[in-house]
Amino acid sequence: MPFKIAGSVFFIQAADQGQNLVVRFFTGNAQSGEVDQVGASFKAKPPAPFDGIDLLAPVDTNVTFIIADGDIDFQLPGIGVTVNNTATNPVPVSIVAEPGQPFEVTNVPGQDLKVSVDGTVNVSGATLTATNVGITPAGTGVSEAGNTTVATGAATHVLAAAAGRKRAIFYNAGNGRIGLGGAAGLTFANAAIVLQPGDAWKETDGPQLDWYAVSDTGSSVNIQTVN
Repeated sequence: MPFKIAGSVFFIQAADQGQNLVVRFFTGNAQSGEVDQVGASFKAKPPAPFDGIDLLAPVDTNVTFIIADGDIDFQLPGIGVTVNNTATNPVPVSIVAEPGQPFEVTNVPGQDLKVSVDGTVNVSGATLTATNVGITPAGTGVSEAGNTTVATGAATHVLAAAAGRKRAIFYNAGNGRIGLGGAAGLTFANAAIVLQPGDAWKETDGPQLDWYAVSDTGSSVNIQTVN
């Protein structure tokens, strides 16, 4: 026999055996609908109001539910969500607000996992290991190295190595093209970075290293550094 409880909306607050319930709706002693394999947080609003329900489970199950005449909305704290995806079918996930509890991001060994974080990140009670991670702190000062003549043929040493340098900007201030590199054997023919007159190059990967320049017809370079 169904429970003689009338309403239009049915909501399961809790069920201690998982998604194992069968819910049957009755109208006028006749079954008007059925939903299988449901559990906590299940909500249903049948097309027509019901005046009785049956709850069936394969094992003893403690169930807390609500029946209402109108729609109902709930905010359930402490609900955990697990998102599983693969490298070939990634699922983008945005955490739009602090969830109230710590959350964990894990990946399968050998599969890169990219996480973008805005704002302050606090780590406590754990060891944080960062591999192949670049962190560029804010600069504390700007220096102008001035104008350096860049000849043809042999490379010119235009910027000496300096630990703590965060950025270097090279500006071609002359009429010829300039090739940039990190070795004294640099030639214009083997240069990977080539600046046309008026071009600038901002170096952020290796600004702390020695830098050399060479020109095809002769030029000059202005250099600015941030420490």
